[in-house]
Amino acid sequence: MARLDAEGVGAVTFRILAADLRVSPMALYGHVADKDDVLLALVDRLADRLVHPAPPADPSAAIRLRWQTLYEGLAEHPWLPEVLARRRLMARSVLGAVEDIHAALVRAGLTLEQAIRAYRIMWEFTLGALLVRAGTAVPDRLAPSVQAQLRGAPDPERYPTLAASAPTWRAIEGRDTYAQDLATLLDGLLAGTADSRAHSGPLLE
Repeated sequence: MARLDAEGVGAVTFRILAADLRVSPMALYGHVADKDDVLLALVDRLADRLVHPAPPADPSAAIRLRWQTLYEGLAEHPWLPEVLARRRLMARSVLGAVEDIHAALVRAGLTLEQAIRAYRIMWEFTLGALLVRAGTAVPDRLAPSVQAQLRGAPDPERYPTLAASAPTWRAIEGRDTYAQDLATLLDGLLAGTADSRAHSGPLLE
């Protein structure tokens, strides 16, 4: 785990994993099929360690609390977002939280299909936030952010709106605004649930 946190998934081979465990690669193959099996076991262990506080009665608050807990737990390991995004792994230990989020979305007024769509939107938003956070966790001082440079001082004649927004961009650069952004996203997903139940189309067309 420590090697993954320090060096990332790409730097850790099956042979290195076996050496860290002080066994031969062939002995390791007796327990797992490949590197993905090892990563899945680690993801499952990390998910199982997450402590989920008792959710409040309000479904919207309960959803935000579940996502915040998942976000903070996953963010502790910079290699995790890439693994979840590229290898499409899912830990069995997280199914309880996923169930609770779906159930809370239904209690908030969504149909089951709307809840599935809302969950996917929030998951993709959360994964994107984790990837951005992992990418800025250890900034390279020799390579300043090109995004920050471009947004920080755009040509006001060519990009007047960006130039006007530059001070705000500089003020929030590097800040973790996940909680506030999640609340805004969830408010939008739950807005007008009574009307949206009647007008929503099928999830799969």
